[in-house]
Amino acid sequence: MDFLFETKSKPTSVHVSGNRIRVRLENQTFTIDTDSLIEGLKPKDQNLVTVQMKDGSLLRFLKTRSEIFFHWKGETWNAKLAERSYEVAGQTSPEIKSPMPGKVVQISTAVGSEHGLGETLLILEAMKMENAIKAPYPCRVEEIRKQQGELVQQDEVLLILHRIEVEKT
Repeated sequence: MDFLFETKSKPTSVHVSGNRIRVRLENQTFTIDTDSLIEGLKPKDQNLVTVQMKDGSLLRFLKTRSEIFFHWKGETWNAKLAERSYEVAGQTSPEIKSPMPGKVVQISTAVGSEHGLGETLLILEAMKMENAIKAPYPCRVEEIRKQQGELVQQDEVLLILHRIEVEKT
């Protein structure tokens, strides 16, 4: 995933691939391995990570649930982390199944709740990516089969929905 940030001097390119972040600032390139950072350099605040760069400057970043903030050389940038969306256009089955193995990190509905086409029902985390499971049609939630924090396998039933027919006037 590539990002381009406008800075006071020149645009800065940031490339994120797996557990590596590459920052290109003017004629310098910095590579950060996030796996080693997260385990080795966290201070008292467990969400803030500080990295000393080769030139002696400090790069600080903070990851919240869906956003990451960077502070480096007096400048601050933020980026919203994208969530992949899984919705099946034309799906008619009342069962919503997991498209991949993962962990249920958020349930955005309750039994009896009504949702429109494309509304997020729950979020699965797989390989450090959050994946939104969305309503395939206007529906009411009949049953929730999994709880937050549970691990699921591919094709495991997550929710049972009841289709709501939209009244045409």
